[in-house]
Amino acid sequence: MDQQNQATENVKICQSCAMPLTSPDLYGTNKDGSTNEDYCKWCYDKGEFLDNCTMEEYIEKCSQFGEQAGMTNEEMRKYCTKVFPTLKRWKKA
Repeated sequence: MDQQNQATENVKICQSCAMPLTSPDLYGTNKDGSTNEDYCKWCYDKGEFLDNCTMEEYIEKCSQFGEQAGMTNEEMRKYCTKVFPTLKRWKKA
């Protein structure tokens, strides 16, 4: 395993959009205002998801941010398509 993969394995990710949660200021909040460490502040606020959409719609939305993640939008779409079904928000029970 290379160092980059090893480093990212230890980083918590948002269980909705897979964004790395590298500091507590990125965490979402629960209804009571407490910190929710499962989701980022752009996905989850005051105990609710900010986007009411399907996983496929969310993959499309997130794929627009490929450049910010250091990849093309198409690479981001492929990444999201692979990872999202494994995340807490989208995982089938």
